[in-house]
Amino acid sequence: MTAVPAARLSRAYGPFLLLVAWLVAIKLAILGGPPVFRSPAQAAVFAWPFLGVVLVAGLGGVWLSRRIGIPDLLAVDIAPRHRFLAPVIIGWALGLAMLGSDWGFDWSLPMALGHGLPSIHIPFPASLLIYPGGAIIVCVIYYLVPIPLLTWLLSRGVWRGRHQARAFWIAGLLCAAIEPLTQDLTPSMRALGGVGALVFVLDYAANAAQVVVFRNAGFLAAVTLRITFYLVWHVVPSLGVG
Repeated sequence: MTAVPAARLSRAYGPFLLLVAWLVAIKLAILGGPPVFRSPAQAAVFAWPFLGVVLVAGLGGVWLSRRIGIPDLLAVDIAPRHRFLAPVIIGWALGLAMLGSDWGFDWSLPMALGHGLPSIHIPFPASLLIYPGGAIIVCVIYYLVPIPLLTWLLSRGVWRGRHQARAFWIAGLLCAAIEPLTQDLTPSMRALGGVGALVFVLDYAANAAQVVVFRNAGFLAAVTLRITFYLVWHVVPSLGVG
């Protein structure tokens, strides 16, 4: 067995550990302060036990990603324009599309009221801290862990080591539906009819775009896209939220 150079391992695992360290810093910053989350579910993902799950599961996801051909987080053969610039542009475009749909149809308020909340957006300045951290967590639980695992199960278990690319896209497009299915099919959203369907499509498009950049440029690109998307879609509106 050929030994993997330490530099290559550091490019694969080092950036992920830094992302987790950022989550820990966010947790420490909000610890003991006033409540900043809109719901118990939001608070739960920043609890210490869940952050431990993110660390362990995420490391497993990095390990498995490397075995199905996903680029390392800082792979030297991925140009910065593919890892950072393209995800930022895509994230801005998708965020503006989501923001425009809300300004045009005012759907987020009924969605928030349906959950007993005054707004779906965390107030500023806490939003500037929480949403980038939430982007990391979401990318771990929606992409880094389930997509490589499902790809490996399909390719190795079902197709006996063949059709890995096909397995990835099946896994990725299925996992891209997790967030829209769990967040956009609530009774308050279904009551909006066509507007609710539009939000579902936009949400799925945002998730599918992250799957694409994850495959082509690695996990750090997916995180960059999600952070940018959240900055536009959640942080900008939070400036007017009390």
